[in-house]
Amino acid sequence: MDRSWMNARRISEEYEKGVSVFLQYVKENANSVNETYFCPCVCCLNQIRQDLGNLHDHLFMFGITRTYTVWTWHGEVLDQPMTSRGTDYVEEWMSDHLEDMIRDVGEDNFRRANLYASVINDSEQPLYLGCTNFTRLYATLKLFSLKASNGWTDKSFMELLELLKDMLPENNTLPIRNYEAKKVLCPMGLEYQKIHACPNDCVLYIKDRFIKKSDKNTGEEGNDGAPSKVMWRLPIIPRFKCMFSVKEDAKNLKWHVLGRKCDNLLQHPADSPQWKKIDETFSEFGADPRNLRLALVTDGMNL
Repeated sequence: MDRSWMNARRISEEYEKGVSVFLQYVKENANSVNETYFCPCVCCLNQIRQDLGNLHDHLFMFGITRTYTVWTWHGEVLDQPMTSRGTDYVEEWMSDHLEDMIRDVGEDNFRRANLYASVINDSEQPLYLGCTNFTRLYATLKLFSLKASNGWTDKSFMELLELLKDMLPENNTLPIRNYEAKKVLCPMGLEYQKIHACPNDCVLYIKDRFIKKSDKNTGEEGNDGAPSKVMWRLPIIPRFKCMFSVKEDAKNLKWHVLGRKCDNLLQHPADSPQWKKIDETFSEFGADPRNLRLALVTDGMNL
């Protein structure tokens, strides 16, 4: 079921239709208590029950929690792969979800975090002789992004690769197998952490990654089974390094010192007393224009 509407503007027709589909799904699948259901808006966070009328109003007034992509509170059964093959299988299962990471992180961020840090082999190799718009790496990323956003199966994606391989000029470098395409993307130098999460995004597991199950025969505990959900975290320091490795981006990052007009008017956060206070308090930090300030803005947040 398409859930892209969850990221659409609340005044859009796409969002309105999506809410209608969701409410119909709730009515048909969710367990009600006195005809009330858990409300997934950013205020109720599936903790407060509402009737369908109030649920409808909340989704438009506050918006739906965008991370709630598996409707477990409303009757959807999580397709959770379980196995007793141990951690080797778990790593294999997580690596198979590369498209999930591209979809969650975003193609542009995925590319910026890696492409400029990997300047050899695939990132410099043209897709075919004379091609100036696509390298082997960039073409693979664009295709994999389409696979992720449209939910293509591995079989259909491989058939597309084979067709494009035949359509492109001879001796092109496009991968012909799904596995080969993943091997192109995985060594891109992307530094990331895979943090296991509960299906409803309310708990992150740093150390105890799996539910421990006791062996009925030996009584021993083991970490069997794949995680219910995986959050992909891109550490911010490598991202900063990549940003400064691009000349134009590096120039923009230092604009507040090198290009800003200082006329005692409040035209930029650097003109604010709070910014100046930080520079005065941490003089060594403020003296280097490459040091970055971060701002956090949220519009409803699943804590």
